[in-house]
Amino acid sequence: MASEALSPRLLAQLRAATERSPGAPAARTVRLLLDEIDRLNGEVDQLRSSPALAQWEPDAECPLSQRHLQVIIGTARGQECPGIARDMGLSAKTVNKYRQIAMHRLGVRTAAQAVAVCLLRGWLPRAALRVPEVPHRTSPVKIRNTYRERAALLRETPGEWGIVAVYDSGPTARQSAYRLRTGAFKAFRPPGMWEAEAFTEDGEHRVRARYLGTTDTTEREAS
Repeated sequence: MASEALSPRLLAQLRAATERSPGAPAARTVRLLLDEIDRLNGEVDQLRSSPALAQWEPDAECPLSQRHLQVIIGTARGQECPGIARDMGLSAKTVNKYRQIAMHRLGVRTAAQAVAVCLLRGWLPRAALRVPEVPHRTSPVKIRNTYRERAALLRETPGEWGIVAVYDSGPTARQSAYRLRTGAFKAFRPPGMWEAEAFTEDGEHRVRARYLGTTDTTEREAS
């Protein structure tokens, strides 16, 4: 069974099983996994036949062969030797040997240095590289201003819950809720006057809070 982990025969058997019992609890999950496997196999086929790799010819100064460059491209895409080996139809041992030869010819000690040298020299076809989008990060100044505005609004309606912010992950939201309760954020002081909790809704990690003081307390704090 292990040798057939991704064989067409086994995939066909799994798909036939889901069709026989479409209402089974696990059937939908298995179908989603099979669809993802099909998508990944399609990407591999596209990579192997991509003109960016198949027709790439580096300039005469490049000391690497096309095979060496394919290994470097796989490394640049975050792949380990087994993954590169599957794409190239080689063994992981051979891929590792190609990478060691490439590093020696480039005069570097690490695979990361080899990628950097090839990129700077223009020896890698950029069409073959997938550059991930950099996650958007809100500036600390904007975050502080947002906290200040939300805290001011919540002080005007003591006891009512309101959304403070949306976070990238559950742990970050929980940590922010704890810091809010303990007065770590200047806008939500003094400690003990705020309740805060993290929760997830529609796939977003959020923190809500409510002011435990009264209108009189708010006025005294403002003065």
